Amino acid sequence: MSLKGICTRTATIALAAAALAAPAASARPADIPPVHDETTATAQDQQDLRSADAIDAATHAAQHQQDLRSADAIDAATRTALAPQANARADTTPEASAEHGIAWRTIAIGIAVSLLALGIAGITSRTRRTSRARISA
Repeated sequence: MSLKGICTRTATIALAAAALAAPAASARPADIPPVHDETTATAQDQQDLRSADAIDAATHAAQHQQDLRSADAIDAATRTALAPQANARADTTPEASAEHGIAWRTIAIGIAVSLLALGIAGITSRTRRTSRARISA
C-alpha cells in the first residue's frame, strides 16, 4: 500500500473518532438560553391544545341535541295516517312487447367483432417473432 493511501486512511479514522468523541451539547447554538423544566411544565398546563371545533363541542354538548333518526323515520313518526283514496286506479303495468323474434342484427355484429378480434390476434402473433437465446456448448 502506498504512503498516500495510508495517510488517507489514517486521516479518515481520526476524523471519525473526533466526530464520535465530540459532546452533543456543543451542537446547540450559543445565543439560545437554556430551557428550564419548570417554565415548560407551567406553560403546558395553561395551554389548551384542542382544536376550535373540539373546544366548541365540549362546551356546547348539552345545548344541541340532534335527532339521529333517518328522514323516513322522522316522517313516519310525525305524519298522520292517510285515508285511502276512493278513486284509486287499477294497477296498470306496461306489458312486454309482443316481439318474439331473434335479434339477428345484434348476433351478426357480435360475430363480426369476434372474427375481427381473432384476425388481429392472428396477424400480430405471426409478425412478432421472439428470438430465443441459443446457448452453444
